[in-house]
Amino acid sequence: MTKLILSKGNIEFGKFLRKLRKERGITQEKLAKALGYKNNSYIARIERGDFLPAKDKLKKIAKVLKVPFKELDSLLFEAKIRELGIKKPELLALFRDIPNLPEKDKRAIINAYLKIKERRRKRKS
Repeated sequence: MTKLILSKGNIEFGKFLRKLRKERGITQEKLAKALGYKNNSYIARIERGDFLPAKDKLKKIAKVLKVPFKELDSLLFEAKIRELGIKKPELLALFRDIPNLPEKDKRAIINAYLKIKERRRKRKS
């Protein structure tokens, strides 16, 4: 389980999961049992925004709710990014796109970041 401090991202993910689960007519208990839990507390805590599920659990949740794993994984990723305080749409898009970029572009982004970091370090000196 990915334990994070209660955040807007966690809460948004939890609300989405609750909505999706209810649309599918699945109770917290049924979903929890499909994941191997004896009661609904694990699902209730996710829906409340206490934490985000680990990827292995998210895959099982996607299967039970009959939604593409990639859709839930994308929402989970955005919740984690928001936890870091990243809110600008351009930065969110960048973090979403990075895994699909060619290696050359990834290296260019890293180099640009390192130059900015070095400039900031020099200004502080």
